[in-house]
Amino acid sequence: MTAKNSVTSENYQNLVNTGTAVVADIFDSFNMVPPVLDNSLEFLNGLDSCFIGPAYTIRGESYKWKGSGDPTKLAAIDAMTPGVVPVWAGNNIRGVCCFGDLLAEAMKARGCVGVVVDGGVRDVNYLSLMGLPIVARYRSSAQSIGRWHVTDCQTPVKVRGALEDWITVNPGDLIMADQDGVISIPDKLVEKVMVRASEWAESESGAREEIKNGLPLIKALEKYGHL
Repeated sequence: MTAKNSVTSENYQNLVNTGTAVVADIFDSFNMVPPVLDNSLEFLNGLDSCFIGPAYTIRGESYKWKGSGDPTKLAAIDAMTPGVVPVWAGNNIRGVCCFGDLLAEAMKARGCVGVVVDGGVRDVNYLSLMGLPIVARYRSSAQSIGRWHVTDCQTPVKVRGALEDWITVNPGDLIMADQDGVISIPDKLVEKVMVRASEWAESESGAREEIKNGLPLIKALEKYGHL
């Protein structure tokens, strides 16, 4: 995976093991609103997937146009590098897909570790079996050609949020997805979040074992300070 600052692939895996729920709690501990993406985002292949990586942003707009393909979209995919998480910002997209099987295969071939789509996808049966984790807001059989067009990539984008209407995702921000949801960690906070996550993981593991063995929850809260 591509890593920024002193973050390594091992750090990424440790954070995935910690989970998006802990990361969201860490933002609360920073007195910051957790940047959780829209709750309607769902994995295409069920609840057994997770991924993490720096965002590669793609932005599009809905308008009528003529053509047989979207060269800007294709160029954006061709420029993707191994380890990234493409974040498709549909903005005002409605009822049409951002991509289907062919473009998903292109992203997989370029080493993308997962995809977040604030919009729609199609060829869902194929996508769910191809081994590339994809989280999408909806599914649609209607193509985007003539209806929605990619305008740029690798610029700040806005995607729908769970706790706030919109979340800004910048290229290189860390995107993390698991069974509890999708969260975006601003690049400048990644190392700070990882340090806190490591500390909390040890504490939570200890609390879980004691609670399993009958420790009253009030006493667990007094001992660990967070449940």
